[in-house]
Amino acid sequence: MFKKPVLLLTYKRPKTTKIILNKILSIKPKNLYIFQDGPKKNFSEYDAVEYKKTFDLINSIKSKNKNIKINFYSFKKNIGQRYIADKILNIVFKKEKEIIFLEDDTYPENAFFKYCSSMLNTFENDDNIYHISGCNLYYGLHKKKIQKNKLFLSKYPQLWGWATWKKKWKKYYSPEIIDWKKNRKYFLNECVESKGEYRFFNHYITRNAKGIHIGWDVPWIYKLILNNKKTLLPNVNLIKNLGYDHNPEGKGAKKFRNLKISDFKKFKSDIKKLKHNLDYDIFLRESFYHRKKLEIILKNKLIKIIKIFSGHS
Repeated sequence: MFKKPVLLLTYKRPKTTKIILNKILSIKPKNLYIFQDGPKKNFSEYDAVEYKKTFDLINSIKSKNKNIKINFYSFKKNIGQRYIADKILNIVFKKEKEIIFLEDDTYPENAFFKYCSSMLNTFENDDNIYHISGCNLYYGLHKKKIQKNKLFLSKYPQLWGWATWKKKWKKYYSPEIIDWKKNRKYFLNECVESKGEYRFFNHYITRNAKGIHIGWDVPWIYKLILNNKKTLLPNVNLIKNLGYDHNPEGKGAKKFRNLKISDFKKFKSDIKKLKHNLDYDIFLRESFYHRKKLEIILKNKLIKIIKIFSGHS
């Protein structure tokens, strides 16, 4: 039996929910928390059907796995992307001191769970490390390791398969960014390394602070970078995103589809050699935490529109 608590956040993807839930159940977690946000008022008929299928699937699996403690919360009203993480982790952290967090499109390699468990134990009292990520986009994309040591640190949190501790989450997380006006100048001058990164964070944090961009992850990323708290990663990728091919909710980059995932063993051996990998930060800064100039974005949109109307899409 796997002793660490595991959380699955789902909504209306019955196919991927089943795949990922079966993977989680294969490790026989002692405590499994499943959350389904409430339906939106403007649901289409298709959305309503997929939502109901997801709900019924979870209840069916729960009834068939009575030997595993499955805590299923299906909200009647829609909480939405902005507040959902705060809502569900407040519930979990009333009972747990740590959590392993998966969503209905993040498929984990078996080693992901043992990796998270070991790292949660090892770095619980480390005030430098606040986020454990199972997603290594460099390995997933290039199918090779960025370094020999099995563990390293990064400036940037990754939210495809991750873990953290109650005391660290509670210290910094708030679903609303209320201090951006006070910290904006410092953050953009001292915490970013390139013009593309400057444009990225200025755009998304500003929009999030105004309530325009509603992603729950932006406040967490902002606070960790602002306070110089690090993310721990393996030198291989342990998470694959299934959402691109199954009712995608977001607009993630196409290049991160079909990431390679790999096994991971004996992670404890490199803990004393743990270092901040600047090459990985540069890779993420250029491929993920990067926003093009406005004129280039508008030009690309115009080209796309022209191609659609000319029949060359």
